[in-house]
Amino acid sequence: MSAKENLEYIKKELSSEEQFLESLIKAEKFYKRYRKPLLGGLLLLLFLGVGYWGYQLKREHDLKVSNEAYARLLQNPQDAQALQILQEKNPRLYQLYRYQEALKRKDPKLFKELVQVDEPILQDLARYHLAVLKKDQKGLSRYAKGGEALLQEMALLGSGWLLYERGAISQGHQEIELVPTNSPAAPFAALLRHYGVGR
Repeated sequence: MSAKENLEYIKKELSSEEQFLESLIKAEKFYKRYRKPLLGGLLLLLFLGVGYWGYQLKREHDLKVSNEAYARLLQNPQDAQALQILQEKNPRLYQLYRYQEALKRKDPKLFKELVQVDEPILQDLARYHLAVLKKDQKGLSRYAKGGEALLQEMALLGSGWLLYERGAISQGHQEIELVPTNSPAAPFAALLRHYGVGR
């Protein structure tokens, strides 16, 4: 290499080192200026990570404890401690257990309580079962015509049947005719229509 090339090489090296030092100085100024917000953001991220991890651990623990309590209740429905644990740790599973018990015992009082819970599906099912237990034809009809009822066709069949039992055959037919022909309940509706003809 000639002296001129060596000189150019040294200039380039000095220039790149100068640029490197310049960027280090800028980074240091940036760090000094924003040190507190940067450290605060880092600590916040760390705190959020630890909080999320702790929350997940608590959820897993509560789920495990509530499942154990539910299993104990299935073995012994009189276990008040398990019922309390289930109510505290998993309110949705607790309401589902209460619904299961109301079905077993055919308990209208418990169904009335379930109509008030903050679980739309359980409310819907409890309204249906309450009307069936009370043999409330108007309640079944209201339930079936009230929009998005889960057991709409069954309620129409029940309402029609109760009208047949009271001798209101034409009204019973009107209720049963509301069961869609593509419904799984359509064969039962056809049977009930024939039943009503002979009465």
